[in-house]
Parts: sequence; structure tokens; C-alpha cells
Amino acid sequence: MDCRPWPRESKKKWQDSTIDRLKASKTIWPIPQIEQVFLPDFKIRSQINEYSFKSLGLICNGVFGKVYKVKKLNSSGDLYAMKVLEKSLIVNENGVQQVKNEVQIQSLCGHHPFIVNCPFFWQNRNQLFIVSEYIGGGELLKLLQKYGPLPEELCRVYFAELVVIIDFLHNAGVIYRDIKPENILLDDNGHLQLIDFGLSKWLPQGCRTSTICGTTQYMAPEVLQSEPYYSHAVDWWSAGVLLFQMLTNQYLPKSHDEINIMLENVSKGATDMVLKLLETNQQNRLKSFHQIKVQSFFHNFNFSDITLKKHKPNELLKKLLGEKKQNNQTLSHFEEFDD
Repeated sequence: MDCRPWPRESKKKWQDSTIDRLKASKTIWPIPQIEQVFLPDFKIRSQINEYSFKSLGLICNGVFGKVYKVKKLNSSGDLYAMKVLEKSLIVNENGVQQVKNEVQIQSLCGHHPFIVNCPFFWQNRNQLFIVSEYIGGGELLKLLQKYGPLPEELCRVYFAELVVIIDFLHNAGVIYRDIKPENILLDDNGHLQLIDFGLSKWLPQGCRTSTICGTTQYMAPEVLQSEPYYSHAVDWWSAGVLLFQMLTNQYLPKSHDEINIMLENVSKGATDMVLKLLETNQQNRLKSFHQIKVQSFFHNFNFSDITLKKHKPNELLKKLLGEKKQNNQTLSHFEEFDD
């Protein structure tokens, strides 16, 4: 399975040879190194390949390639997002294990109701292909740009869905490391759908890691400081930054005093939640589902309704905001980096 098909004449020579099989075996073509390094995660000969889809247009450009909206042929018109990555760029940036982790984690965790599934991935000589479910509701970032600060009731539902996602990943032994509104899509009912596991890593509970990576505006301070290792707590910091953004439509200031001033129009429960998630000391930070669900921000809130998707964010958005649009300040995209 780790070799390319034999040339017809070589295969015949092997079958006819009864004297020197070693000599005949030298005609087998080994797999080129540029293909072998991505095995076994990215298969060479897959029943599903790039010719199984029709491109419907470009979605966006990424660091290592492009993402296209595609339709699967010989199907009922199923739509997907196909990420096409250039192998040469990945190898040059030492990103081989990173991209293998991405497809491993997303394909194994994609059954979760708030995580985008990744059913197909393969390689050809020059490129990698990762096909995920297509989510047509756009980014959470676009929602913030359109409406500005979101009502606290809606923030509570969105943040509860994010808490459920992070708790699931951590229990599965995964640290995400890049929570931001650009990496969260909205489905047809407005529910969160987490995408882009490019910076995720297998990390059992209680273990630590040291790679400096993420998007600066959402990175916990211990990632950039002199501390040699950090834990899953960095994801909860990023969740706190995102909750602050949903409540204010602003990026995080440098001090807790400024945070308090910018949150003066929201409830004390929401303010306390943000401040406890943004504790610079990891030991004092909220960093588990059980700690978060008992906070006053979630008083009388049923998390079972979140998992069952009983809340309808789109209906709630329409009820609370109608056609209101953000007219002035908007959040911008920021680039992630990996050392």
C-alpha cells in the first residue's frame, strides 16, 4: 500500500520470475519523500479525490493555500469547503505534523454538534486536500461587524455554546489555541460551528506545551511571557476575550480597570465572568466547565438546552436587534502565527 502501482512490464517480470525475485523487485517504484511524509493520514490513492468535486468559487486565501466552495459530483448536490494546501510551503515551514494533527483532530471530533466535520482528506504529488462541511451562515466576526455589541441574552447563548465546545475538546485531549471570531462560523439557525484546527494539538488533561502560536489579540499572557510551558487554560483566556468582544464590539484593553469601564453597561454577572476568565494568573483563572456554569452569569441557565440546540440564536437576534446595523467601528481580521 506504500508503493505506487508497478509498470505493466515490471509486474509481468515479477510474475514470470522464478529464479531471482530480489532482482525483479528492484523495479518497484517507491513512494517519493514528498508523499511519504504525509502518510498515513493523507492517502495517495483515495476513492474520493479532487475530480469528485466541482468548484463553485473561491472562499478565501490561507497561509498555505486556498479554500473553495465545492459541490460533490454524483450526489444530491452536497456542498463542502475544500482546502487546497501546497506541500512545498508546508514542508518549508516545518508544518507537516501540524497539518496531520489538523485532520486527525477535526475528523475525530467532527461528530460534535458545534464542530465542523472533515469527512475527506487526501494528497496528490504537489498538494493536500482537506474537505469539510460547508457552513453558509458566515463568520461570527461578520455578525459583530454588522450589529456591533450584541445583547447580553444572545451573548449568553453564544458563550454557552463556546463553553460546551472547549470542554469537549479538552476532555478529548485537545488544546485548540486559536479561538477567535474568524474561526467560528454560524449555521442556518445561527448556532456556532468551530473550524480551522490548524494550531490544535493533542494534549492530555494536566499536561503542558511550549509552542508560541495563535493570534496575538487572543493569546493568553503566559504564551508570550517567559514561562516555559502553558496549559489548556489558554483556551479559556481566549474565550474571555471573545465574550468581551461580543459585549462591547471592542478589542481587549490592557488593564482590568479599563475593562470595568468598558463593561459598565452590562450586568455584574457578565463583568465578573469576563474578569475571572482574564486572570493573568492561571491558578486563579476560570478554566473548567464546572467552574463556569455555576457563575452568576449563568444563573438559572440550563446547559442541556444548549447541547440539544433548543435555543435559536437567529430568532433571538431578530427579536432583539431586528435590522439594526453597526455604523462605525468594526472588528478586523488578525493574522495567526506559529513559531
